[in-house]
Amino acid sequence: MLSYVGVTGFGSRHQVKSVLRSVPFGTNRKLMVGVRASHNTIDGGKHLFPCQYPSGSQMRTIFVNDPRVLNLVHFNTRDPDLLYEQLMDMWGFAGTLCHGFQLNMIWPSPEVIRKVKARWKECIIVLWVCTHAFEVVENNPKTLADKVEREYKGLIDYILLDASGGFGKPLDTEVLRGYLRAITAKNLPIGLGVAGGLSPSTLGLVEPLIKEFPRLSIDAEGCLMDEGDHLNLTLAHDFVNNSLLLFGEI
Repeated sequence: MLSYVGVTGFGSRHQVKSVLRSVPFGTNRKLMVGVRASHNTIDGGKHLFPCQYPSGSQMRTIFVNDPRVLNLVHFNTRDPDLLYEQLMDMWGFAGTLCHGFQLNMIWPSPEVIRKVKARWKECIIVLWVCTHAFEVVENNPKTLADKVEREYKGLIDYILLDASGGFGKPLDTEVLRGYLRAITAKNLPIGLGVAGGLSPSTLGLVEPLIKEFPRLSIDAEGCLMDEGDHLNLTLAHDFVNNSLLLFGEI
């Protein structure tokens, strides 16, 4: 399973193609193209951050067909009881170039993920662990790793540890190291990822983890946005380029 450098908040195919210029062919890391969506995307409701949430009709026009990308819808909902139906709807909106979902909710139902995988066998699932999800396991690395093994083994492809909530709060390197070690000890077939306050100038937060976790994936969002809440292409370019340099990919 290839690791990735993720940028979340794409709103057009032009943006994706522009940032993709920073990724050489043959690299061992993909560019994770993150497009945000929610239950409002399905029912046409208004989003709190409309610039970051393309309409359902726009979604399939954003992803590109390129071996260097991992195309994911980052989905959140206030109606978890309808999650399966919503994900199936989102699959229809996102189109055939979409590779799967990052589930931006607190410990989503394993049974729903199982149903999605049964319907769409190639679907990539990223389990997002946010501040509230850490709190559910009492901020205990072993408890979190036990929960992942017990409930999500064989169902998820990546786990992304992110206490920032997409708002740019810097990650705590040593705290995350404890969680990464606990999950690694389970020897699960999943990719490990971290996020939180990452930008071209804060990759030093991740650097201490690379020797121990060389296949670590990373994702950036809030710190790559401009004042109008649009993706800043210069920052996105620099983030991807600097990340690939840091991981020794270019």
